[in-house]
Amino acid sequence: MALPGPLLVQTICLSVVIMIRKFLAGLSFLLVYQSAAAQGRINVRISNFENDKGSCIVCVYDNAKSFSEKGGTPVSCQTVPIAGKTASAVFESLKAGPYAVMVIHDANNNRKFDNNFLGIPKEGYGASQNKLPFAAAPRFEENKITVTDNATTTTNIRLRYIF
Repeated sequence: MALPGPLLVQTICLSVVIMIRKFLAGLSFLLVYQSAAAQGRINVRISNFENDKGSCIVCVYDNAKSFSEKGGTPVSCQTVPIAGKTASAVFESLKAGPYAVMVIHDANNNRKFDNNFLGIPKEGYGASQNKLPFAAAPRFEENKITVTDNATTTTNIRLRYIF
């Protein structure tokens, strides 16, 4: 027995709506899964510490303004131990794009970058491409590295000490 015209149309429309909802639910799951999986990481290796005293502060920045400003906001920071005059840090779940890494040897563990009365650094410092101007702060453009989805980018940073 065939369904009457309006009831048949209503049944077909309801079936189509249910199929579309299932499709959209599946699609949204895939998009969420893909965006969560499509992230990169930075592996930072730091060398040339004068000694193993204190700790190493490693910060990752995603733009020039925050990288070059005193008190600029990093994407992430870690304080890591120094052993054998080396240290390392790993930053995960980073979106694809340019980043720069800044490192300081916090020899006295006061959680800040110490300078003398002339503004000259008293502690070691470094940046992701090891481009460190002598009389100026490192620049984002010269030290940027590129993070890609589902990949690890490694940067080897050699600390510089002025005194």
